[in-house]
Amino acid sequence: MAIDFTNIMQDKTDYLTEEEINLLLNHCLEQEKIRDYMLILTLIRTGRRISEIVGEKPFTRKVGLRPCDIHPDGLIEFDILKKNHIKKTTNKGHERDPEVIKRLRVKKMPKRELKPVDDEYLKYLIEYINANGISKKSRVFPITRQRALQIIHEVAGACNITRSRHKIHNHTFRHSYAIALLKDNPNDAGILKQVQELLSHSNIEVTMHYAQFTQYDKKKSLNKLFKNKGR
Repeated sequence: MAIDFTNIMQDKTDYLTEEEINLLLNHCLEQEKIRDYMLILTLIRTGRRISEIVGEKPFTRKVGLRPCDIHPDGLIEFDILKKNHIKKTTNKGHERDPEVIKRLRVKKMPKRELKPVDDEYLKYLIEYINANGISKKSRVFPITRQRALQIIHEVAGACNITRSRHKIHNHTFRHSYAIALLKDNPNDAGILKQVQELLSHSNIEVTMHYAQFTQYDKKKSLNKLFKNKGR
């Protein structure tokens, strides 16, 4: 059964901790699977959808990440894929037929957007491109979306990382990217707007799904805020 990611962050555990991310990356290094390491690192450090990284068949218009998409100023140009948001009910309040929704939910043409990445990741990415002799207009990850998902499941399974509702999936990394930004800046009122723009959400209400933390997360933020404040 396909997972509906629309409101997935109602599950407050659907993101990876720093320890889990390190486990995944270290496993890839130990197995000398550098491509898998870079794929997972790219997912967690860019917040991009898997199709925006590996592209989509026939890989002509939706090409994924390529060396020529890396700009001299350190920004990366991505094909931002967005879906039409189809209401599940009609204007009269009647439920739409699931098949009708499926037909209407066709992906829009990708929009090219420049996105920032951190300098450390950019350094690793360029080193990987140079070491593998990847040409300017070749895909950095010449695999299908299905193969990329398989890699994620294989590595997560080897590290015994899972969730009660489902396996670790590609959106888990996107969620983790957003949560890490929000957690690292819990008292910054502008960070939610930044996350919205980084993830290319058309509506900030979608971004708000990520602003849901456990009681332990909130306690950690309070301790950080009031540390050494005295009485």
